[in-house]
This record gives sequence, structure tokens and C-alpha cells, in this order.
Amino acid sequence: MTTSFFLTRWLYLAMSWVYEQISHLFGSSATASGHGGFVVVLTIFIFTLAIRAATSFGDISSRKSSMKMAVIQPELDRLQKKYKDDPQKLSVEQRKLMKENGVSTLGGCLPMLFMFPLLIMFFNAFRAWANEQMLALMIALENGEGLEMFQSFRFLWITNIWRPDNLSPGGALMSAKEFWTNFSGTYQIKNFIFYANNSDVLNQILYKLHFFTVQFDELGTMEYVYAADAGAAFKTAYESFIRPITDTIPNFNYVTNGYAILPVLAGATGFLMSWLQQKMQPAQAAKSQANSSMKTMMYVMPLISVFFCYRYDATFAFYWTFSNVFALLVNVILNATFSKKQKSDIVEAKAKA
Repeated sequence: MTTSFFLTRWLYLAMSWVYEQISHLFGSSATASGHGGFVVVLTIFIFTLAIRAATSFGDISSRKSSMKMAVIQPELDRLQKKYKDDPQKLSVEQRKLMKENGVSTLGGCLPMLFMFPLLIMFFNAFRAWANEQMLALMIALENGEGLEMFQSFRFLWITNIWRPDNLSPGGALMSAKEFWTNFSGTYQIKNFIFYANNSDVLNQILYKLHFFTVQFDELGTMEYVYAADAGAAFKTAYESFIRPITDTIPNFNYVTNGYAILPVLAGATGFLMSWLQQKMQPAQAAKSQANSSMKTMMYVMPLISVFFCYRYDATFAFYWTFSNVFALLVNVILNATFSKKQKSDIVEAKAKA
């Protein structure tokens, strides 16, 4: 979208470019070759891998900070007992001890603080991409190629990868009501990059479908504007327009786009990742207040991921699932790399104490 945050726009454009390059490897466009869904998932996989590789430095820093915190935890416990009646002195001594040992209070939080805005960026980029694919499908339908393009959106059990993998009837294609709400209100169709590049043909299609009407300014310049009937006429015309697709699927309005497998995978991998992180924590660190908060998030975040992945495009659900799997692998590798040194440092610290 042209009005998105510039980093989101760059992310969307980068993913679109990679998608096109991979499509050419099949000798033709992804739509024509029937590999559209596979190429989209491969593009998501590549970007998720690249993002996780870039953020692995933060994971390593967080792991080192966690190790150092575990080493000084016995000393922190002693300080709490010594200054239990003097919170101000306790805070000063704790900060002093952590500074002397190179422990950052933000070390474990920085990766999460970075990943959250990144998650929002991907969410918006995938929403923009999915909406623009719907506009591209409208042009394909007008040219008599809509069914072929729609069939290229299939991937494994998902009929349309640009729609949610859930159990909602008729969810394989954007409904007339959703189209009107999305493009006349929530996102504003004229803000899309795809619309700017294809405005002439889209204006004609959407005028014919009563989504647009025309008006003239004082200079006689024609402008396409949203119909004043809140989309009443459009909704009827839209159902007829997409019939080349809906007629090929028996009981289309009762068929789901998927089986809600991706939302479950996103939630399960997220929980497994958090559970493993908890298991990696030393016994001393596991008693800390910060760790108690992490335990709460271990249950809350998977539920949030299920909610979002059930409601929004399967592309975003693939990203979330891939991201969880990569994070899980990184944690396993880091644990294998640092665990021996961590145990050695803790033993040495106890011996000095």
C-alpha cells in the first residue's frame, strides 16, 4: 500500500520482487505454471529465515545475559536477604553487582522488543499483498482468466492461500460485504500500489460493478468515487462477477478454505518454543519474578497466535509458524553451545561464595 509505514512498504515490495524472481524459475509466471501457492510459501520461508538469521545476534546476546544472570543469582539472593528492609539500598547494590558482572537488565527483553514491531510489519505487509492479489483476481476475471489464477492460489489443504485457514463457510474467496468494507473503508482502494499501476482497468471494472460511480468537478474533470448506496448494488453485481469461480466448487458458500491446521501449528510451535526456553533456565533464574512473567506469556502468546492466524490470511500464519520453528531451532543450538559453559560458571561462582 502506498500509505503504509515506509518499512512495511519496503518489506512488501521486497517480498513481491522475490516472489516474481522465484516464479521465473518455473519458466513462466507463477499463475500460469500453477505453482503460485508454493512460490508464495517459499518466499515466506526465505524471508522468515533471513529475518531469523539477522535477529540471531540478539538471541545470542540474550542467552549470554541469561547466563551471566544465572551466575550471579546466588549473590543477588544474598543481597535480597541482607537488605530486605532497605529497598533503596537493595536496588543500588543489585545494579552495582550487575554492572560489575556485565549483566544488562534489558538483555533478555531486547529480542522480544524487536520482534513485536517486526511481527506487525509482516502482518500489514501480508494484508496488503493479499488485498492486492484480490484486485489482480478481479482483472483476471474480467479477462476470462480468473479461474486459472484462483486455482494457482491453492497450497496443500488450503484452497486460497490469501485467505484464512479456518472453518468459516465460504471463506475461500472475499465476500461482497468484506470487499466493500475493505476497499471503501478500512484500507481505501486508491491507496494501493496495485491500484495506482492498474487504475484505468480497475476503474472500468469497479464502475461496471457499481462499486464506483462518477462525478465531475467544476472544470469538468471526471473522478471515480465510491457509490452512495453503501455497496447495495455492488454486492449483487459482485456475486455474478465471481461466478466463474464459485460455480466450479459445489456448495461454495458452505465449503471452508482449510481445516484450521495452520492456527493450531502456530499456537503449538509457539508454546513449544516458550516451554523449551523455560526448561533452559537455571533453577535459580527460574525463581525470579521476570521468569514468572515469562511463564504467563508462555500460555498467553500461543492463544494470541491461534486467534490471529485463524482470522487472517494463511500467508501470515505460515510466517508465524516458520518463525516459531526457526526460533525453536536457534534456542536448541544456543542451549547446546552455552549450557556447558553456563554450568561451569555457576559451579565456579558457588565455589567462590
